[in-house]
Amino acid sequence: MLVVTQIGWDGSLQRAVLHTAGLADAAQWEGLIAQALSFPPPYRPVPGGTVFHIRTDDHAIMVAEPDLIGPLRDLVLAVLPRT
Repeated sequence: MLVVTQIGWDGSLQRAVLHTAGLADAAQWEGLIAQALSFPPPYRPVPGGTVFHIRTDDHAIMVAEPDLIGPLRDLVLAVLPRT
């Protein structure tokens, strides 16, 4: 299970949950999750900026939007619904 929470500068929350068990493409999702969380960036929040909390059964990280790059960005963009 993967939970991605976007916390806006104003305290707004947007959350998405992905259960990979039973998905036809579960291996692809699990590979992306493992790649994205293998080397998390340091947590460096920016005043007035957005932060993301990303949690799996084994890991939890927080990352500020400017540091959301590479596979981590790909993962968040794939999981969070567009508004």
